[in-house]
Amino acid sequence: MSDASDPLQFLPMDKWESLELVFKDDWPRGISAYTVLQAQRALVEKGLGYGFDVYCPYGDVSNGMVALNKKFNFYEVWIQCPTDDTKQLENAILSSNVIDWSKEIMVPILPQHVFEVLLRVTQKKGVLCERDRYPPLDLVIYEKTKPPFKNICLPKGIRFGPVLKEDIDMVDSTWIVRYEGSKWLFNLLIKADQSFALYKDEELVSYVFISEVGILAHLYTTDNHRGKGYATLLLKLLCNKYLEEKRDLFGYCERGNENALRLYESLGFDTLHYIRYAPVNPK
Repeated sequence: MSDASDPLQFLPMDKWESLELVFKDDWPRGISAYTVLQAQRALVEKGLGYGFDVYCPYGDVSNGMVALNKKFNFYEVWIQCPTDDTKQLENAILSSNVIDWSKEIMVPILPQHVFEVLLRVTQKKGVLCERDRYPPLDLVIYEKTKPPFKNICLPKGIRFGPVLKEDIDMVDSTWIVRYEGSKWLFNLLIKADQSFALYKDEELVSYVFISEVGILAHLYTTDNHRGKGYATLLLKLLCNKYLEEKRDLFGYCERGNENALRLYESLGFDTLHYIRYAPVNPK
């Protein structure tokens, strides 16, 4: 929590609604910022909050937000802005003590205008932004106005349900961005009813999560069951669930991952803007 003199002012959860609204007005670019606030509130309401701290430049939500997402020992810093004018956001970050630049940081889901802010800030702070570490990712979305998938039938022996806790080790071992403590995250998501899986005779064959920030994450089919349409079936079931709840289902697809992109396109997902992930390290 920042002190009164820090330009990044702490925003308590009971005031997040005003911040959500400014990002909703910046739709679709603001979709991730809007969604992360809703997702984190939902976790708190389920008794699963773990400390997602939100700050606004000079206490004004129109300037955007900086949020600290500390997951076990993984230090993630969200930087988002609902307008093209990022001057106040940039100045506040440069003058603030909220971000610990002596740590290894991951800055996720950066729209281009905020990515440029990060490049300038890290240069002035004398820290290293690995701008090309990861390729851009395109937002893929199945909007709540889309039609539901009809006549879905589970094959014999296939069950749709949550990932079982005894499968966390296997799930974690297949995650490309695993880190020390990522098992804790998967356990949290299972408790929050944000895991979805297909089991064949009690064997986990395909799964996907809705992450702690509200987006599709870790869609995976085990090696012995690929090419059988399980990922397609799983996504259809999840899309229908979100349509019933009148919610958009979206995630990010790495450019160059043609198999994943074809899967999303075949289901009617639309591709919108791109974002970046940027690791930041002390020199």
